[in-house]
Amino acid sequence: MAGPSFEEWISHLGLQQIDDPQIDKPVYRKTSFDVLELSAEIEKKISTSLRNARDRRKIPRSKLAPMLGLSDQVYNRYENAVSRPTVGRLLHICEVLNISPAEIVYPVAPHLWGEELAEAEARKSITREICYING
Repeated sequence: MAGPSFEEWISHLGLQQIDDPQIDKPVYRKTSFDVLELSAEIEKKISTSLRNARDRRKIPRSKLAPMLGLSDQVYNRYENAVSRPTVGRLLHICEVLNISPAEIVYPVAPHLWGEELAEAEARKSITREICYING
């Protein structure tokens, strides 16, 4: 009763092996609507999502950074994909910007919201409406 093999888990979860130059071992990922992205591309998209969320709220970086207990230069590294925020820091950013973490993650991984782009967009829209009603 060893359970499914490693390969069976890979298949069951719908993962594909990728060789990411930033990771010294093979990793397994789901495709994002037929595109497998490397970690560097993901980090760039998260940085862009952070900048876009801040811009939509019209909060200057020089005002946001101190609210997070950071210098402008440190926060700038997050928005330029030089440094990666921890999950805790990312949640703090979402609190201060009064946004859902989904607003940061969706542009990076829409495939987590649905099997097809139209389904993902519909779920994102519904989630936004629920957050708006309750927020």
